[in-house]
Amino acid sequence: MKQFKSSQMLFGFFVAILCAGFAVSMAWAGAPAGASPSDPLPVPTEARSIAPQTTLWFYFDYALENSSGGGFFSRPGGGGSVKSKVDVAVNTNGVAGLAVAIYTPAQATDWFRDQAIAPVGRGTPYRDTASGNITRDLYWSGAFNASGRYFVVVANPTAVAIPFRLTVTGDAVTLYPVVAPTVTPTLVAPVAAAIIPPSVVAGKIVFETATGGAIYTVNGDGSNLTLVTNGIDPAWSPDGKRIAFARWGGPYPGLYVANADGSQEQLVYGAPRLRSPKWSPDGKFIAFTQDKTTNDANPRWKLGVIELNKVVDADTTKNVLTEPQCSDLCYAPSWSNDGKTLVYTDPGIGIMATSIISGSAALVMGPTGTYYDTTASVVRPILHMPQIQNSEVSADGKRVVYAQQAHDRWEINTASADGGAATGVTSPDPILYALYGNVVRNVAPTWSPNGKQILFLSDRNGKWEFFVCDADGTNVRQALKQVTDTIPVRFDFSNERIADWTN
Repeated sequence: MKQFKSSQMLFGFFVAILCAGFAVSMAWAGAPAGASPSDPLPVPTEARSIAPQTTLWFYFDYALENSSGGGFFSRPGGGGSVKSKVDVAVNTNGVAGLAVAIYTPAQATDWFRDQAIAPVGRGTPYRDTASGNITRDLYWSGAFNASGRYFVVVANPTAVAIPFRLTVTGDAVTLYPVVAPTVTPTLVAPVAAAIIPPSVVAGKIVFETATGGAIYTVNGDGSNLTLVTNGIDPAWSPDGKRIAFARWGGPYPGLYVANADGSQEQLVYGAPRLRSPKWSPDGKFIAFTQDKTTNDANPRWKLGVIELNKVVDADTTKNVLTEPQCSDLCYAPSWSNDGKTLVYTDPGIGIMATSIISGSAALVMGPTGTYYDTTASVVRPILHMPQIQNSEVSADGKRVVYAQQAHDRWEINTASADGGAATGVTSPDPILYALYGNVVRNVAPTWSPNGKQILFLSDRNGKWEFFVCDADGTNVRQALKQVTDTIPVRFDFSNERIADWTN
């Protein structure tokens, strides 16, 4: 099949590197990531999930049948080629939000020049004519005039991860042809990423293996690894003696609290689809976010605060719920050191703050535009920025750490809690990034108890592992290597809080 014009673009890029004084040789790239037509993924054999604000390219080969006996599919008698129908379907169990497009080889080539190029077709809901029910959430059917490699693009513009199942069928379709490797440069004298030695951290870590998976505690030096329970987004109490977490499954979904060893587990607030619990500095309150979506096309996650064991009268205490005002997407709340202010992430606006007592939410990070606050009937500043996740305030209330998408990678940044410019904590090696396309994702940051260090997840070694650095990004080293060498950790880009750190 014909080479994409992108090869010419890449060749020009390599020549520029040569002119800059680098001697290069050609090598084959690693596994495809699905970010473009140059590294498409095969159509998956089972259901998978697509992260928020993500686009994935999948490929299949299509061969015209030749009735004269030549070509890929021979048919006796007659002459000329015969077009065969292709069916593309994406099922999400009724969850709305995904978009599907089909690109021809020529359109995929043009995509490198203009990413707004229109596809040959788009998926739409398919309604069965007999039953009247929608049997495929997104569906496209058609045939092509030429043999070649065609592409299905699945896009998730929403703020949450969405599981889906992609199928491509047809007599002329080959689903799993060998992908021609993409040519990328390597140095004659290879420059490897700096080897980061494992390190120990002070204190104790609680972490989850995945959303709803096992929850462990472990000392910062990797000792005393203990399976505590299962759940979502574990968080330490201020004294390090208890853990809060959420559960969605089972007969009693909601917010739970247990001792650090998993004993005396109790449900403190029953509610579906609750996550990201966080203790107040005095240990009297637990903030969380909860899915309050009533229409799949317009997701809503709102804040809640449970006051633990509030005295109602001389003989009665109970857990009391309040719901602070916030925007429509209020993820990953954390407490400022005043014990009254919650800082959270809204991927459509920026990092926000709200009081648990009264008043509407306000923007934390520096504005570059405005939006109309319908609650207060005023115009407020907004921040136009790429996708952000996992914001958390430091113990002294002065800094906010968060993960931010930067083109094809994710980085950890910090910002002043009272506004101001962001400061990068992690960043790619510019030479390795340019030459090898090393795409590293750094996510799920959490502060050390004294606010001087940041623990985060990174896939720089090919899998999710823990790393730690000083608050300014220096002194990066791997942490808990012996743990992640034996216990796999999964991150789904849904604002999950993988770990929390206590003294």
